[in-house]
Amino acid sequence: MPTAPDLPLVRAGDVVRAGQAYLADTPLLRAHAGTQPDLFLRWNEIPLAAAAVDVVVFVHGHSREGRAMPLAEKVARSGLDLAQRPRPTLALLPRGHWFRHYYYDFPALLAGGLDRLVDYGLDVFGRASGRVEAPMLDRLVLAAHSGGGMPAVDMIAEAGRAPDEFFVFDGLYGRDPATGDPLRGLEAIDRWLGERLAREPERSGALRIVFIENQTGPFSRAVGQRLAGRLAALDPGLAAALVRRYRVESAIVQHSQIARHYLPELLRRADAQIDWPS
Repeated sequence: MPTAPDLPLVRAGDVVRAGQAYLADTPLLRAHAGTQPDLFLRWNEIPLAAAAVDVVVFVHGHSREGRAMPLAEKVARSGLDLAQRPRPTLALLPRGHWFRHYYYDFPALLAGGLDRLVDYGLDVFGRASGRVEAPMLDRLVLAAHSGGGMPAVDMIAEAGRAPDEFFVFDGLYGRDPATGDPLRGLEAIDRWLGERLAREPERSGALRIVFIENQTGPFSRAVGQRLAGRLAALDPGLAAALVRRYRVESAIVQHSQIARHYLPELLRRADAQIDWPS
């Protein structure tokens, strides 16, 4: 069995204390062009005996640094703050694939690659903490910012395990009209949404889309229309209970700050009402 990457785990009695680590040369991400390290992990306090943990995957956007972008740039803006999250959770932020100018995409996470990344993270954490078997996945949260939004939509369409919660921060730009339908991918969100709502309220989930009108308004509002239709078809009592967790809303903060401002609250509670700074 290959040696597990070195994680700075600190045990205190029967728990692993909160911590974080950067890993390099992640096997799944070898085809992605860019700098090392290529994977960031963060975890809150996790009982050693926990049979399952939640996983949060954050999909970053483009960078003015181009191929030279350090992963720490995206970690700082991600909002991957688990301090107030009550559930045992492992967060993963993979570096995307630089392909030109300042653009990044995530080919390794398509066609089931998201599932493989989650399994890798759980395996690395489990082996580093001395477990015989890796913890199982409980809830999956997929979050994306800016240019990571449309790749995240493609990940949902091709993943074996659909996320329980999907958060997009000013990232639904749509497709280049020259390549086809600019709303391609809307059907994947709608399909996921239908399957997700069918599991309510027994297994709760969330869809939180935050957008800036002049950047990602059209696609985001189209998602909002599909969401409104789905909620209208539910029992009114159930729909009324879900509207705080399934929302499309506009933001009043600068584009680069949306995830950092918004995600910590959503990781604490998916139905959080965000107070935007004045």
